Amino acid sequence: MQPNPEAPMESGAPDRSPRAPLAVRPLGLVPYDRGLALQAETLAELDVGAWPGIVLALRHPPTVTLGRRTAPQELHASPQTLADLGIGLFRVDRGGGATFHYPEQAVVYPILDLERLRLTVPTLLEHVRDAVLETLAAFDVRGGCWDPDRPGIYVDGAKVASVGFHLSRGRTTHGIALNVGRGWQGFEWIDPCKMRGLPITSIEDLTGAAPHPDWVCEHLARAVASRTGR
Repeated sequence: MQPNPEAPMESGAPDRSPRAPLAVRPLGLVPYDRGLALQAETLAELDVGAWPGIVLALRHPPTVTLGRRTAPQELHASPQTLADLGIGLFRVDRGGGATFHYPEQAVVYPILDLERLRLTVPTLLEHVRDAVLETLAAFDVRGGCWDPDRPGIYVDGAKVASVGFHLSRGRTTHGIALNVGRGWQGFEWIDPCKMRGLPITSIEDLTGAAPHPDWVCEHLARAVASRTGR
């Protein structure tokens, strides 16, 4: 059944999210190729003017994705090795290098018409930064900082959230990945942010608590929607 884009948070999640004027669609665990298809379908909704923006909140099975700037040496396993480990591999059109998705990670895809929302790319990134920092604070993580050269949020030098968009015809796809649980060991197969050995962390690593990733995902999606849809 198609989720109600204006539904309140479900699954017993604590209601700690800001009010979101754009459509937010919580989708749960979604195979990565289906996530790509959902982004394309959502873009088609924007094209007919149904919404100026729709924010998808979801998670993925273990998957390595290679952005446009990924060099071959940044992947430290063959496609066959990854397949044997049950890890998907996709080359995608977003910016940046390689990243890793896993089920305990919150993924948010803001599918936005920047012109209709009167947003510039720098303003969008500011809103995303603030939404991630607010979400981390809501789950007791503070002290995060934004690095514009390696887009994402870092706590004590370790990356907890990655940001990478694709922009075409003034519309965005891809987006944000925030590490919630400790299942991030797949980052060892890549050079995150094109940096070998970059430390990775998660909300669970930083607090000792493991909130349900769907709660974090919906909070982040609504925080993004409330800022970009003003």
